[in-house]
Amino acid sequence: MPSKEKAPLEGMLESYETALAQTGYSITTKLLLVRRAELMIRQHLNAGLEYFDQATINRYMGEIDDKYFKGSMQKKYYERIRREIDRFVSYVSTGKIDSLSSTLRGARQKLTPKFEQTAEEFIAGDFHPNTRCDIRWVTYKYFAWLEGKGFTDMDGVGAIHIQKFLLACSEQYPPSTIHNVRLYLKKLYAFLHATGRVDDNYSALFSFAVNREKKVFPVLPKSDIAKLLDTINRSTVKGKRDYAIMLLGTVLGLRACDIVALKLADINWLRGEIRIVQSKTANPVILPLTQDVGEALKDYILNGRPSTADKEIFLRINAPHKRLAAAVTVGEIYRDCCIAAGLPANKRFHNLRRALGTSMVTNGISVYDVAQVFGDKNINSTKPYLAADAEHLKMCALSFAGIAPAGGEVQ
Repeated sequence: MPSKEKAPLEGMLESYETALAQTGYSITTKLLLVRRAELMIRQHLNAGLEYFDQATINRYMGEIDDKYFKGSMQKKYYERIRREIDRFVSYVSTGKIDSLSSTLRGARQKLTPKFEQTAEEFIAGDFHPNTRCDIRWVTYKYFAWLEGKGFTDMDGVGAIHIQKFLLACSEQYPPSTIHNVRLYLKKLYAFLHATGRVDDNYSALFSFAVNREKKVFPVLPKSDIAKLLDTINRSTVKGKRDYAIMLLGTVLGLRACDIVALKLADINWLRGEIRIVQSKTANPVILPLTQDVGEALKDYILNGRPSTADKEIFLRINAPHKRLAAAVTVGEIYRDCCIAAGLPANKRFHNLRRALGTSMVTNGISVYDVAQVFGDKNINSTKPYLAADAEHLKMCALSFAGIAPAGGEVQ
């Protein structure tokens, strides 16, 4: 389908499906992408449109943004939908499947020229890709709110307006979203102050803490991990690949996103090290190439990995033998391993990292040392492992001696 200024809806879904098939997507992935495209086209038809309209896509994306930031949609599902929309929009714009230069990155509410220019300058800053869309959402949401109050730029905007906006958000969104709104507004005002658009960065105003609900997930027992590893058939190509992936999570605690991005050049066989820059934190980390992990990687690379120009270690089993599409693929491999081992089906590959972190803390390793090994920037990311350390938590329990129950005597 050629790129056009006005792309007709008629035949668009069929040409998109054909392009996906020619690119080599699996039947399952193709069906998911086509289904999402069909929903977007339906949005146009319901509005009586005959041509592709970016504003309609933006409204559709705004509805999805709102569901996510209100806490009614999981992050992984939200991010998958965003990728599906980006892929389709990019195809309509360029006529190509692999070009993902879509401008859809967060809420795209229409702003006045001054606010939009300010927003885009701020968003273009040095932010990690994982947080950029959230930053865009908060920035556009705040500026749109200011416009609703009659402002066309930052002149006259003060602390009272920030407080009112945060109060309005607190009535709509859960604490986890309010935490992000506070954080990104603080960054926004630091930018506005540095560029001379406001006289104060209001850092003290953003210093309040937001108490977010945190779940304590159960830790996968060592016996289950051993059973999972023992069940993998390492005589097959798939088994060699899956076993190496599971060991990277079990022994080194690597995240799925880092395993997918792991390259042949990241392994220093002579020094016995794995050097990566973590996808989530952008932190460089050096991990020991233990003997069991090294043997598993060597077995897959030499005896199972297809010959390809791709530099990533782990590839698809079926042709085309390209790198694994996303971190969710590792979660699906983990789920299949769980099922084969007779364990409850679970896509949370992060269970292996959590089990390793908890085991380290239980064995007396400082939480600060665990954070350094895992490459966590903030110690709060590592503290949840303490919650599963039942033995050491017992030492912190207070005695009820001398405290009489209400309405009766101590027995």
